[in-house]
Amino acid sequence: MKDTLNTEQKAAVECTEGTIRVVAGAGSGKTRTLTHRYAYLLGTMGIPQSDILCVTFTNKAAQEMKTRISAMCPGGAAGDFVTTIHGFCVKFLREEIYRLGYPQNFIIFDEEDMKALVKEVLEENGIERKSGIVGDYIEELAAYKSATPYIARFILPIAPASEAETPLLGKMIHRQKRYFALDFDDLMFFTLHILNNFPEVRKRWQEQFQYIMVDEVQDCSKTEWELFSILSGYYGNLFIVGDADQAIYEWRGAHPELFVQYSPEHEFYLKENYRSTPNIVCVSDCIIGNNKNRLPRTSITMRRNGCRTKFYHCRNEKNEAETLAKELKDSGLDWKDMAVLYRASYLSRSIEQTFIREKIPYVIWGGIRFFERKEIKDALSYLRLVATDDDMSFKRIANVPSRKIGKKTMAFLGGYASTRRCSLFSALEANLGQLKNAKASQFVTIIREARKGMSGSGIAALLENLLESSGLLAEYRADTEEERLENLQELIKSVHTYEEENKNEENLTVQNYLQDIALYTNADYRKDDNKVKLMTVHQAKGLEFPLVWIYGLNEGIFPSHRTIRERGEAGLEEERRLMYVACTRAKDQLCFSDSEGFNVQNSLSKYPSRFIREARDDDGYTYYDIFGQFTPELWEGTDRIINSLERPHRNQETNISVGSKVHHTIFGDGEVKQQDPESGTVTVKFEEFGIRRLRPENLSEIKTS
Repeated sequence: MKDTLNTEQKAAVECTEGTIRVVAGAGSGKTRTLTHRYAYLLGTMGIPQSDILCVTFTNKAAQEMKTRISAMCPGGAAGDFVTTIHGFCVKFLREEIYRLGYPQNFIIFDEEDMKALVKEVLEENGIERKSGIVGDYIEELAAYKSATPYIARFILPIAPASEAETPLLGKMIHRQKRYFALDFDDLMFFTLHILNNFPEVRKRWQEQFQYIMVDEVQDCSKTEWELFSILSGYYGNLFIVGDADQAIYEWRGAHPELFVQYSPEHEFYLKENYRSTPNIVCVSDCIIGNNKNRLPRTSITMRRNGCRTKFYHCRNEKNEAETLAKELKDSGLDWKDMAVLYRASYLSRSIEQTFIREKIPYVIWGGIRFFERKEIKDALSYLRLVATDDDMSFKRIANVPSRKIGKKTMAFLGGYASTRRCSLFSALEANLGQLKNAKASQFVTIIREARKGMSGSGIAALLENLLESSGLLAEYRADTEEERLENLQELIKSVHTYEEENKNEENLTVQNYLQDIALYTNADYRKDDNKVKLMTVHQAKGLEFPLVWIYGLNEGIFPSHRTIRERGEAGLEEERRLMYVACTRAKDQLCFSDSEGFNVQNSLSKYPSRFIREARDDDGYTYYDIFGQFTPELWEGTDRIINSLERPHRNQETNISVGSKVHHTIFGDGEVKQQDPESGTVTVKFEEFGIRRLRPENLSEIKTS
């Protein structure tokens, strides 16, 4: 095992005690290091699987680690605690959530479920439920949960407030509680609440894990840091792996500075890049070297020199897409070995039109998530209704296929259920005689029979039977979109795989399957067809391709004009990290392209991105070749845009600080809770509109006597 590791990897693997930070650059073998360390703890040191917690960023990464560990440790496969952070929270809550008055088979709501819940509450309160408004309320609800003790206020059995007495956000939380449903944020907050308020639980779980390993720490939020800090509180053996240069999720709560500022007892730098050629490594390092909030390091690679990076400067957007198509055709590579990355999804339009015309097979990476497609949500809602008597699932599929259970019937059932404190399905059962609806009666029979046979059949068999008996399969067989039927077959196949992978689980139930499947993300389900992959840079994280083409490299687009306006220097640094991630996806060939013309989104003329110019060393040596009619004067246009973008809102003088009472023309009165000097913004809690992040020049201070 040790012979496959380089010196630094081997040292990190064998350093087992205390707090350890591993700074792992792109392509440096961090997964290899993590899996070998797990195997070392398991095989050489004799640590039980149950005593090792290994947390990864995606289910796909966790599964890959389990596969590698099993190959290295015959008869000693990875335990249940090689998982994602949310996956761990689910396992924890299955044992401990009863302390908050919830059942073990609680439901996990994904984004689409939460949208449906918010729409339901808005409609009941006479508020417009357009998609933009729903999205705003979901964001506000997430901010509210992170800023207030909402579990004590609304969730605990002794929580005083009823739904009718609470503000709108409280009503949404109460509605979740009524369904025993948790969203992804709740999984973390419920876990932390129990650990912080039940000392005996905290002690037991701390003593459970002798060793804790966390991957991709630069993308962890403060609450995630709090979780693994608590869990490692007894033995003190915390092994964290990350790369601040690949931190691209600050916009959703990540705090890479916690990784940068961490003071471990032991530290290791994985500098050797096994993925990319020397030219690609130099391009990437030169660009990211312009950031300040990082741990300085230099990557090395033992690969031979490949071809130089190519920069294509094009006359217009049409010419850029045509140049891309021609060069990919001439590359000699299989289509699946090439990826086109862009900063914003709207940039794919001209690419797609050109690829269709040129008959280049492609796939948009990260469209609708597999488990969020309509047909998949319908199928899983049948399964959930059988397993949990869930009202949200009932509302979704009671009339799918059509059974003449319309709005009027739903309103009647809702009133009946509310009065008698029962589920909507129970309300339908009780009123079949009054409704005189044969198809509704058939629906009730289907669910009853499925519940009777649930414990005696496998999950896949149960699902197949539900799809047939409900008429859902027949509905999609008649659908002109054959892909829907293929997706349902793929779902059944994935359930068979789940049952096989978990056949040794003591409690392999439909409820546990539904909880696990709710944690799946787009990174966990992808088919590897022989097609060019088109995707945003965010969706490329963790992937690699022989050829990577970064498209639309214009100043104001990449880096994003909007991000720099909103977050200043912090936003620019995250944009540069995005560029670093994009470049380091390439193994053999890296290409840039930009185009001239006018960008409607930014209302600016188009000039090359500053990131292209940054791909040179301190002596001015450029690591790329230019193709197209490029003149050095174009950089003057780039500089004009840079000066425009960075005209500092954030440097305007203001007396507003934490604790200041302020007024906003729309949101009313509030109090400043937090300042962010890097972005020049303040976080304000308003009396009616909750938590908002704003520029201070849009606030007026309320003077108090």
